[in-house]
Amino acid sequence: MTVTQPDSLPATTTHHENTVAIVGGTGALGLGLATRWAHSGVHVRIGSRRAEAAQACADKLPGAVGGNNTTMIEGAAAVVVAVPFSAHAETMRAIAKIIQPGQLVIDTTAPLLPAGPRGLRPIAPWAGSAAQQAQALLPDGTGLVSALQTVSAATLQNTELPLDEDVLLCGDHTADKNQAADLIDRIPGLRTIDCGLLDISGISERITALLIGINKRYKTHTGIRLTGLPQPLPR
Repeated sequence: MTVTQPDSLPATTTHHENTVAIVGGTGALGLGLATRWAHSGVHVRIGSRRAEAAQACADKLPGAVGGNNTTMIEGAAAVVVAVPFSAHAETMRAIAKIIQPGQLVIDTTAPLLPAGPRGLRPIAPWAGSAAQQAQALLPDGTGLVSALQTVSAATLQNTELPLDEDVLLCGDHTADKNQAADLIDRIPGLRTIDCGLLDISGISERITALLIGINKRYKTHTGIRLTGLPQPLPR
């Protein structure tokens, strides 16, 4: 059973190393990640600008809690940002006011714009990529990783569907990428691939538009799988 916590979290859950806060957790990708993590034993906090909506989503997941973004971020080991690009800069500015040293930000944003009946098309943000925009808006020294842009939200939400795909992960610091990989790898069927520095993120962000187009044409939910890598992958 979940408990509504509109103002604060109990001290026993603060600074929990197995806790992830999802900003935009009521959206398609955010809810999909929350669903998979909650069923994998991760302590999930669903954040939203509407606390009631976040709690309603949390009530359906084992051990999850919901509330406004600020409350959910407090003390979480990792903060996952799952918002559309139109809300990305505003969201990062809000996070910048409350993020604390030691907290990791995982940015899942893909800069896309509607392209009529063709679906969505990628755009180039002023900073080069959504992840680099986040880096420019967050305080210096904030742990930041880009990942999960290529994973289907619909597949994540349906726990009866098995996952079998890779997650492209970019970041400037190995420790941050390892922490993100440890969290993402908790979802069965996902394998994280270290793709290099944060400035490579623009490539993986643009792949999202490609996959959306493929999914639309073939009426499916595709993912990325890289072949020829050693097993197990070195960290």
